[in-house]
Amino acid sequence: MQNNNSEIIANQHRLDRLLKPESIALVGVSPREGTVGHDMLAVLHNGGYQGKVYLVNPRYDEIEGIPCYPSLSDIPETVDMAVLSVAGHRMEPLLEEAIKLGIGGVTIYDYCQIDGEKVSAGQPLLLERLKARAKEAGMPICGGNCMGYYNFDQNTHVSFQSPGDRKAGHISLIAHSGSIFVLPTSNDPRYRFNLVVSAGQEISTTLDEYMDFALEQPSTRVLAVFMEAVRNPEGFVEVLKKARKRGIPVVVTKVGRTEESAKLAATHSGAIAGDNTAYEAVFKKYGVIATDTLDDLMNTALLLSQGKELGQGELGYISDSGGLRELFVDTSEQYQLPFAKITEETVSKLQGRLPHGLDPVNPLDAAGSFTEDYAGVFRDCVRYIMEDPNVAVGVFEFEARDQFIYMPELVEVAKEVQQYSNKPFFVLNTFASALNAGIADDLMEHNVPLINGVETAIKAVSNLLQRRDRLQQPIAEQAPAASQAELVSKWRERLSNGIALSETESLTLLSEYGLPVATPTEVRSEEAVCAAALKSGYPVVLKTAAPGIHHKSDVGGVVLNLDSESAVRQAYRDLHDRLGPQVTVEPMVGKGTELAFGMINDPQFGPLVMVGSGGIYIEILKDRHFALAPVAADEARNMVESLKIMPLLAGARGSKAADLTALTNTLVKFSEFVAEFSDLIDEIDINPLIVNEQGCIAVDGLIIGKPPTPKI
Repeated sequence: MQNNNSEIIANQHRLDRLLKPESIALVGVSPREGTVGHDMLAVLHNGGYQGKVYLVNPRYDEIEGIPCYPSLSDIPETVDMAVLSVAGHRMEPLLEEAIKLGIGGVTIYDYCQIDGEKVSAGQPLLLERLKARAKEAGMPICGGNCMGYYNFDQNTHVSFQSPGDRKAGHISLIAHSGSIFVLPTSNDPRYRFNLVVSAGQEISTTLDEYMDFALEQPSTRVLAVFMEAVRNPEGFVEVLKKARKRGIPVVVTKVGRTEESAKLAATHSGAIAGDNTAYEAVFKKYGVIATDTLDDLMNTALLLSQGKELGQGELGYISDSGGLRELFVDTSEQYQLPFAKITEETVSKLQGRLPHGLDPVNPLDAAGSFTEDYAGVFRDCVRYIMEDPNVAVGVFEFEARDQFIYMPELVEVAKEVQQYSNKPFFVLNTFASALNAGIADDLMEHNVPLINGVETAIKAVSNLLQRRDRLQQPIAEQAPAASQAELVSKWRERLSNGIALSETESLTLLSEYGLPVATPTEVRSEEAVCAAALKSGYPVVLKTAAPGIHHKSDVGGVVLNLDSESAVRQAYRDLHDRLGPQVTVEPMVGKGTELAFGMINDPQFGPLVMVGSGGIYIEILKDRHFALAPVAADEARNMVESLKIMPLLAGARGSKAADLTALTNTLVKFSEFVAEFSDLIDEIDINPLIVNEQGCIAVDGLIIGKPPTPKI
């Protein structure tokens, strides 16, 4: 008899019954050792689960003294979560049964395929059928093809692989890969989690939902995500906004970052946008820390799991070795990690405490002779550095391993830091393969991380500082709907056919939106060319306007600095003979640095705006930055100042500095234009944009509308 007394509480999270269930049914449980059915029961019991456990397998009356039920329907209450550990051909009826019983969620390890099954008319494969049914029923599912999850706060280990004896902590790890679920949790105990989820195929529960659940847990201090793809872009962006608002850092390792240019891109902007460009832009906008490796992901998360406040300032460093300090400094310069400029007061304190011959500087080497006061010197110097107002985060580097430490008192010095400082602080062992998990575990009891490896430690600190600085920049709001209604209406019909606008049309549209452009005149005869040149005023530029030629310079379709009628006639005749009669005449713009603006419309995250080195070098140098449109002024300025070409804009070798304020304002305006027309435009290429001390002006432009929607 089914007794369904579960009620949905108003403030209950959708995944509560899935990820912190008070009762669990294990379907497919087995007494046979070495099987998934056996191991999932052992893992649940060994993890200390305190809720009710029901076993389901019609082959057995009991397993390990626990009664076995023939089916889910025979369980005398509605369970919160059921593990469906069965083969693919049995999955569909079991899921249907779970839905009808009102079970709160299921976990599926199987990869949800039936051997020999093929797509037939009107009948999708098993995985797609499961997705459709779960979506229809609103059933949360962990998996399929997953390793399950560990909720350390609830002692709920739903998996067939044990995490071992691991202390709970403050890192929530969500991983698409089962290997990433296993590696951090089955190895070094210094990484302490409150939640670890193997998302698998995301049948009905997507990455953002797990992240949202983690944000609602009081023990979460940092979200660590190993990501293959985002299946719910809107939900992903919303959860990033939520994390930013709540001050919970998000650290992501995104795999599949190959920089393959879009083969069908019609613009330079599209051609230089790699496969990961949209993700990079999303991460930057919302302060997500992007890492390249699992070590960087976990060590950054480890440092953030302290929950310490990162204020203004830079890195404070104390070491027991001059050589290791030099290595740290060299590597820090490689990753552009700045050291804090300590105050004169701190210098004076250090000077009065350091042994003779050691300089009172940051980064500091405080290792003198082995006297009774050796550890005392470090105790005081670490405190002086950590209390300096210009130090935001501190690192204490000394050699520590479980089998031997030359000065055990240094571990105690590190433990004491939290008694007087609320700044992020960690211990570093330069050697990445150091065997010091025991010391690391001991230090974590005092909320002091121990990181092995100088490079990964420096990248972790850089990640913290860069995130802090990004979060200080405001996020630009979307352009108001129909704020340019009349303008949008005027161009909507022209853009909607998906055909690239001509240069004249492109520059005209940009000009009408308020962007500075070199106004072109389009003509088709020699006499008309001469008349347009005279009206514009010499010198002028002649460009082919032949349809279908997107990159005019590549075909010799641009002639510069024509200063007389005879020069114009000669240039026109050449273009006419080679490329056809249709040309544009533009005034010759003064000298300056060539940049490029661009836009691509990402199918997941929407319009991305680009600024980069322009002219013929745009694809060669790939000196560019993308951002989600629109961008705020601070973000636009940062994009410009991050370009490799920035020294030229600043006035290298005696040249006048460019008007960066005008350039920044134009980029902001362009990004607003991009956001306004994002439903109509696929790609934009403004190249070159001439920038000098007087401002900036676009001299060439290409706008490509979205393909028309097929009529059904």
